[in-house]
Amino acid sequence: MALEYHWEDYEIGQSFQTGGRTLTDADIRLFLGATDATHPAHVDREYCKHHPFGRPTIPGALTLGAVDGLVVRYLVSQKINIAHYGYDKIRFLKPVYPGDTLTLIATVATKKEKNNEFGIISFNYEVKNQDNELVAVMTDLQMIEKKNKNDPMEAHNEQ
Repeated sequence: MALEYHWEDYEIGQSFQTGGRTLTDADIRLFLGATDATHPAHVDREYCKHHPFGRPTIPGALTLGAVDGLVVRYLVSQKINIAHYGYDKIRFLKPVYPGDTLTLIATVATKKEKNNEFGIISFNYEVKNQDNELVAVMTDLQMIEKKNKNDPMEAHNEQ
């Protein structure tokens, strides 16, 4: 269940952990069909015998997409206005293989006001596999609606 947090509800240092998402060969095929990013490291077992990872891996961009899915499913409200503001410093530390289950630990790093309606939350993400190995890290910026928007109509409605 996603959090029902407005911008004001987040505290720097606060951490959240998601449930898991298992990635499969079918996920790779669907991703490659959608993107045409058909590098043999993701689908060709013979090629992979001579590749440093030894077997097909999940594309990094698909891993990033799975992280986004975990964020949507577990961390951001679908009842509060939000917008993805961008990623910074994405690093893939270990390969992700078909059959791996990813979980996400999100820690609030910074908060800043954007305008009267929204603030920006910077989250540091640690992505781990089923063996609790760190496979990726990144910083994600989310633009999240404020509950106290300094809107004259909003103040009138609360009275």
